[in-house]
Amino acid sequence: MKKIGIITALFVTVIALSSCSKYEKLLKKSDNETKYKLGMECYNKGKYRYATKFFEPVLQYLRGTERDDSINFYFPKAYYLSGDPYTAEYYFDMFKRTFPRSVFAEEATYLYAACLYSQSHRPELDQVPTIKCITALNEYLYAYPNGNAEQRKKSEDVLNELQQRLVDKSFLSAKLYFKIEDYRSSVESFKNHLKDYPDSNHREEALFLILKSSYLYATHSKHDKRRERYQNTIDEYLNFTSEFPVSNYKKEVENMYAVAVKATQFGSKSQENSDQEKTNE
Repeated sequence: MKKIGIITALFVTVIALSSCSKYEKLLKKSDNETKYKLGMECYNKGKYRYATKFFEPVLQYLRGTERDDSINFYFPKAYYLSGDPYTAEYYFDMFKRTFPRSVFAEEATYLYAACLYSQSHRPELDQVPTIKCITALNEYLYAYPNGNAEQRKKSEDVLNELQQRLVDKSFLSAKLYFKIEDYRSSVESFKNHLKDYPDSNHREEALFLILKSSYLYATHSKHDKRRERYQNTIDEYLNFTSEFPVSNYKKEVENMYAVAVKATQFGSKSQENSDQEKTNE
């Protein structure tokens, strides 16, 4: 059985190499019309890499003809289907600018966005491709309000996914300041996150970490700064509990509040005693 498997694999490899050799020879010897036909043949057979090789030299030949938009559409689509969204993106972008009235314009605009989507990264990484994709999807949905229903639905779903990715990126960036114990920057970053995304699904945790950052910032401050900063902690406690009176963080929140209140009361009594001593003097 093992030998049969090896022989079968070798047979398939030989056939594949023979096919490759055939296309390479045709690529060198064929005229432009034949290359166009062979390119479409390869495309229809799923041999997308060879399709791009046949299409590329024909682009200039068909410029200005009735097949100009066809070749310029199938060329990047073959790249896209072969798993090269980077090259496809470039040519789809050119296509939608050059042939806005083509019958292929809607699909080219959609596939341009699809290429950008495939380049988008997880929230921890750079989100420039994500922002570009969101822009492209909005352009597609605006340009084709009555377009392909399946493509529009997919675009709307992807748009929601990418917008959530930006929310996650903003939250994780703020959380990084907390992790490196830069509590002042942590407070500012979480507040900016909630300002930019008031409906963030991370809102409860963000408000909690604002409170905790404020508390830790006060705790690690010099003695003469603590009372004022613990007062800020109390303010953040009130903000948190007004929105989330019932929370999984409740026990830790109440503990921080108790410490902050005690610290501010102690500071107030110390100040009163100091003022009284000055009066007596």
